[in-house]
Amino acid sequence: MKVRIADAEIDFDRMVVRSGDAERKLTRQPLGILRALVDADGDIVTKDQLVEQVWGGRIITDATLSTAMKEARRATGDTGTAQRIIETVHGVGFRLAVPTERDPSPSDIRDEKPAILVLPFRSLSAAPEDAPIADGFSEEITSNLTRFRNLRVLSHLTAIHLQTSDTDQTALADTYGIDFVVEGSLRRASERLRVTVQVSDVRTGEIAVMEQFDRPCTPSEIFDIQDEIGLLTAGRVASQHGALGARIRNRRVDGRTTTWDVYTAVAQFYEFYKSYDPASHLELRTRLPALLETDANASDGWAAYALILLEEQRYHLNERPGVNATRLGLDAAKRGVACDPQSGFAQMVLALCQFHTGDLSGFRATAETALRLNPGHADILAEIGHCHAFLGEFDRAIPLLDKAIELSPVHPGWYHYAHAWRFALGDFWQAALLEIEKVPMPGFPWYHAHQVWFHAELGNAEAADTAKGHLLAVLPNFERDIPQEMVFHYFTGPLVRKAFAGWKKAGMSIIDPPEPPLRQT
Repeated sequence: MKVRIADAEIDFDRMVVRSGDAERKLTRQPLGILRALVDADGDIVTKDQLVEQVWGGRIITDATLSTAMKEARRATGDTGTAQRIIETVHGVGFRLAVPTERDPSPSDIRDEKPAILVLPFRSLSAAPEDAPIADGFSEEITSNLTRFRNLRVLSHLTAIHLQTSDTDQTALADTYGIDFVVEGSLRRASERLRVTVQVSDVRTGEIAVMEQFDRPCTPSEIFDIQDEIGLLTAGRVASQHGALGARIRNRRVDGRTTTWDVYTAVAQFYEFYKSYDPASHLELRTRLPALLETDANASDGWAAYALILLEEQRYHLNERPGVNATRLGLDAAKRGVACDPQSGFAQMVLALCQFHTGDLSGFRATAETALRLNPGHADILAEIGHCHAFLGEFDRAIPLLDKAIELSPVHPGWYHYAHAWRFALGDFWQAALLEIEKVPMPGFPWYHAHQVWFHAELGNAEAADTAKGHLLAVLPNFERDIPQEMVFHYFTGPLVRKAFAGWKKAGMSIIDPPEPPLRQT
């Protein structure tokens, strides 16, 4: 997008400013300030909004903001003394004091993400001291939602302003571009606290998500409860597998230019992530490289592409002879992190690629970074948890998986596999079978492989044979490839021996896996 501000032309795509015949580069922070001011169209942009939009909500000093603002003013030919273009509204924020002329380009929609507003929570208790507690919940949820890079979250100060102005739902959508609104209330009685949260679709007025939390509560526990419920709420609201994620993916994008396809391709990736449909995998692997040429800074796009490549080898989806898809996936994952180092999802994908290319020390460091950046992202917890389970580190794996299931009650069936392995280690075969069948995944090879194994151990010969037919229909070379597969996933020890024994009981012709190479730690 190009915008003319007074005598300066800002090219946001090329990150340059042109004035007369002179052209110079702009760094990301002053460019972000100018973009925020242009988008506000003459309205005041608060300091908190700038920090959230430009610095991703990170804590910065006044000097950092002042330096970036000085550069933004210089780019437009303004100064802090003159303020003829960028005006300081003392005690409130900043605004553009001149009109702008826009020259939109296809890349103008790259930043379009579903926008969500968390309104201040209401206290339904009689005690006046509960009002600040209610406000604390909305702040905590807002803070946690900003960790999800696929959402655009409006600041808490903006939410207060919009609530006090009694702006109706239509205006929220038309004027402010808000897609979803989070509202909540709390009621405290004696030493119990009930918090109700709902998310409504601004366009239709329908409730997309409704959650209620009941907790015992003493004054000393209130901050811990705010942390817990804030994280749970954000995780469930932002989950790609839940009701809100489905609404976002199903939205029509009529009139969008082709660069919007990067966003819709990522949404399609999450559909694939639940089903592992080979046709969807092939389509995404074909489409994403071309799309990323036009939007090379799309962190989520690179991360999704990296996982598509990893799954080619991890689950033998549309494998290509002679192509090291895992190594290509590692390169794409590094691009995703370089585009947005604060993206927990991109960091998680890099950790998986490091794991499956043998860099276990790199995996451990990157996995911890992903968990720190977004401890409310269920897929991050589940994927990293399973890697620890592959390594036999169940004490680390199971708490991560339990938290993932709690955060996203709607989730893919593979979230349960490590729990099933733990049952299998104790010869609790019925419990193991029930665990993987809590969320069936027909067509996913490992779902059928587990069914073969557990039914064989239970003596269910007919059911094992049926599952074997489904497995070999998806992976005809399973018996040939599975020994090396165990090495690829670092599976060793009693669990592998039990799995191979079960598959042999089901009449499968397989040989025991080779000893894996020594691990890096």
